[in-house]
Amino acid sequence: MTKELFLLGDVSRRLNVPPHRISYLFVKRAIPEPLLRLGNRRVFTEEDGRAIAKMLGLEWKWDKDQEK
Repeated sequence: MTKELFLLGDVSRRLNVPPHRISYLFVKRAIPEPLLRLGNRRVFTEEDGRAIAKMLGLEWKWDKDQEK
């Protein structure tokens, strides 16, 4: 079973918010940094995305077909 991973831009598009709103949550330490980094980029799991959505008062919805 493979885990789906997302970069900051992917999460911001999925939640329909600008990336700086998500980055600000890390600056304020409102949510913990994701455990995974790749080339100094934050790599998010679906659980991370759900936590971000919850902090922003949004719903994490995703249809795999909408990305194709």
